Amino acid sequence: MADPAFLLLHGAWHRGSSWAPLQEELRARGLSSVAPDLPADEPGAGAAEYVAAALAAAPAEGPVVVVGHSLGGLTAPLVAAELGPRTRALVLVAAMLPTPGRAHNDLLREDRTIMAPGFGPGQERGPGGTTSWPAEAAEASLYAGVAEELGAPDLVRGAVAELRPQAWAIGREVTPLAAWPSVRTVSVVCAQDRVVNPETSRRLAADLGFEVRELPGGHFPMLTRPAELADLLVGL
Repeated sequence: MADPAFLLLHGAWHRGSSWAPLQEELRARGLSSVAPDLPADEPGAGAAEYVAAALAAAPAEGPVVVVGHSLGGLTAPLVAAELGPRTRALVLVAAMLPTPGRAHNDLLREDRTIMAPGFGPGQERGPGGTTSWPAEAAEASLYAGVAEELGAPDLVRGAVAELRPQAWAIGREVTPLAAWPSVRTVSVVCAQDRVVNPETSRRLAADLGFEVRELPGGHFPMLTRPAELADLLVGL
């Protein structure tokens, strides 16, 4: 059986380049990956546009493991469904989970435990309903604890410098997901996540019947623990 390619879908405010450390580890294991830029900063871009960008970057043939990080979790199951039997597995890393028939923003209002306590202060509003992070606020909130985990503040500053505005049509719209795809689904919970609440992630994954894997550390294991995350993905 052919080795799968990994289709890596980034989270809010980020770019495909956020996966670079993990991609290096996958290459070292002889595995291919692609990490497209999703239309995160385009006002009005919703799930259809995100899925189109992901599918345009996906390998034309062969098995694929679809990996969604954080807000990328809203897109990943849709892409897995589109790829159909080519999808070897769906992996959700510290991810948001869409609920069929619902808008994600409504879920966030109804369940205040989805996000980690205290997450969010420091964002600025921009044109077209976008939000963005001043560098100092991003380091203190979005990347809270990451410099300590890495022991390398320069890497955090480099990651923050790559951030861009995030538009939110994808959160306001009712997800086009009609049902979870019939594919092996694994939820990777980051035990010290300060963005997505790990306790809620465990509960939601259990409710949906997903396999659960845990990594120590915070919200960005592709940066802080790329070898461990690569080993986890390969082990699937």
